[in-house]
Amino acid sequence: MNISKNNFADWVINKNSSDKIFCVDSLGNSISYKDLGNKVRSFSSVLKHIFNIQPQQRIGIYIDDTIEWPIAFLSCIYIGANPLLLYKNLLKKDVKKICSLADCEIIISKSTDDIEGIVYIDNLFILNLNDSYRLGDNLNVLPYEFHKDEMCWWALSSGSTGEYKCIVNRHGSFEDLYNVANKRVGITENSKVLCVAKMAFAWGLAHLMWVLSNNATLFLIAGVPAPTIIFKMLHQHNITMMCLSPYILNAMCKKKDQTIPSITKIISSGEPLSKHIRNKVKNTFNKKIFDGYGTSEIWSAISIQEEDNVSFDNIGSVITGIDYKIINEKGVKCKEEEPGELYVKHPAQALMYWKDKKSTYKTFRGDWVRTGDKVFEKENKLVFLSRLDDILKIKGLFVSPVEIENVILNYPQVESCVVSGAKNSDGLMAIHSFIVLSKNNKDFDLKLLKKYMREKLPTEKIPTHINIINEIPKTINNKTKRNYFVDLKV
Repeated sequence: MNISKNNFADWVINKNSSDKIFCVDSLGNSISYKDLGNKVRSFSSVLKHIFNIQPQQRIGIYIDDTIEWPIAFLSCIYIGANPLLLYKNLLKKDVKKICSLADCEIIISKSTDDIEGIVYIDNLFILNLNDSYRLGDNLNVLPYEFHKDEMCWWALSSGSTGEYKCIVNRHGSFEDLYNVANKRVGITENSKVLCVAKMAFAWGLAHLMWVLSNNATLFLIAGVPAPTIIFKMLHQHNITMMCLSPYILNAMCKKKDQTIPSITKIISSGEPLSKHIRNKVKNTFNKKIFDGYGTSEIWSAISIQEEDNVSFDNIGSVITGIDYKIINEKGVKCKEEEPGELYVKHPAQALMYWKDKKSTYKTFRGDWVRTGDKVFEKENKLVFLSRLDDILKIKGLFVSPVEIENVILNYPQVESCVVSGAKNSDGLMAIHSFIVLSKNNKDFDLKLLKKYMREKLPTEKIPTHINIINEIPKTINNKTKRNYFVDLKV
């Protein structure tokens, strides 16, 4: 595979122009490789000739996981624009804030209804893909020629305060990721891959790249990936591989009398896969499961656990071609089973955080990327312990306790609160909020507080458990004892 001095989108649509189905979504839509190429060329022409989009110009993609998503993504890359990946659960205020940070003035959507209230506000223009790509049928545009280290696509990451950061990725990362991990993932031209991980996230995008590179077939789920929809697609299309989170795997195991006979490989990602859920999947479906661990800054998997019988909870062995080290608080490389922060050197790693020199310096240390994860090594395998900051990872997404706390504290009858994560009986993380009410709380209504949270927070950041307590324990320095709430049984 040699696309480093070319254009990934152009390489993809020229490599395969057959009638083979490239993508099917849960809404019943499908598209062939031939039609994918035609629509990418048409929409690229619209972006270039009608909207005068220039190389390196940011374009937001605000589309759910349907066949239109890869059309929009590849069209941007075809003309050298930088797609900015915006997932559909983002609040409108966050969309505007992110676009302002990224100097993005155009968003591609399936419908302007998707993002009502943002159109033409703050110089942000919404382009309806379905109404627009046909305009370019009679126009031609040449593919932009990237340098391998040139900015290409942008993803999002959340910091400790809940503020989003724009991760800038190179064009050469497509080739580098393919060369490092393609064989380990095991996608071939005969693979039918159901990717439940959203395309707007690094892991979902990685599977799109692998599918396109191997002329395989991709299956996407629009909206909430409910187990009923997943089972329907598995049986309807004889899917051979599925990529999803431990949370969804656990939900699937609870469905009685369901089978997945065509599946040959299950890849779990997004959060650590507990031994409990691994055994649960094996006992329910009798299928082998692979557990992938990675970060958005690295783009894809760093390690993969692929053993059936796990003697201890771990996130697997580091993939060949990736360098790593574990550093303790003194800045010294850790010994066997000594906890420390994981540093990684990956060919496909990101360049920087846009307009954030402080965070860039903190995370990107020369050729190394600090993961922010506390781990140790045992028997040549990594064992995940926790995040080094207060960031929680819930259902595959990073969640800032501080961001949620700030929302709750603005509620009139709340005096103080703490948000923490705690594992349930299945080994999955859930968000717990511990609230101290003000003295003037006679009319307090828990239902109204929940309604308030739904208005102010994305779904994935709303606490699962709300606990009313008398006081919040403090340290001798008057800081909140967060560890107290992690260990608290409620």
